[in-house]
Amino acid sequence: MPLSIAVKRQRACAALMQQVHAVTDAEGPTPSALHALKLKLVALAARSDLFPLSDFEMPVTQGRNHPLLVEENDGHGLYLTINMPGKEAAPHDHGIWCVNAAVSGVEKHEFYSLTDTGSGTVVKTGEVVVRPGHGMAMSDRAIHSTIVEGNEPAIGLALYGYALARFPAVVWYHPDFGSTRASPSKRLAA
Repeated sequence: MPLSIAVKRQRACAALMQQVHAVTDAEGPTPSALHALKLKLVALAARSDLFPLSDFEMPVTQGRNHPLLVEENDGHGLYLTINMPGKEAAPHDHGIWCVNAAVSGVEKHEFYSLTDTGSGTVVKTGEVVVRPGHGMAMSDRAIHSTIVEGNEPAIGLALYGYALARFPAVVWYHPDFGSTRASPSKRLAA
């Protein structure tokens, strides 16, 4: 009897997570390790047959995260993300490393450097377009913004150093208003 798509997806995600731990256990979240994880995540995202939209609920508004494999305690989190056309996020840092890869659609990530901690002033330092066959990786204090480009949803895979339920405070930068804002840390709550 052939395996269901859900079982194939579960096995592929578990295999990826074993590879993730092999890399991060050996060298931590170094730039070269994050690049290696990006390549592995891009390879999994290329298996689009594992991620049919019929298996995932579409967002009611701008975006939705679907847990694929969430480890307990301080483990990693792997999610399928669905973001609608035009969805954007202002410059922010997650406080934890992150790797993204596209299943379909296009999402632009712009990267920033903080020039004034008091006012939250950031300057753009680069950008990466995440589309099928491409991904991005960022360290724990990297600052980025996102926008979904085109007329179709951006469907992708997101791998975080912690599961979303255990995220540290996310810091949002609002240079137009000369301010920053931090969401509450989930580190103690979970």
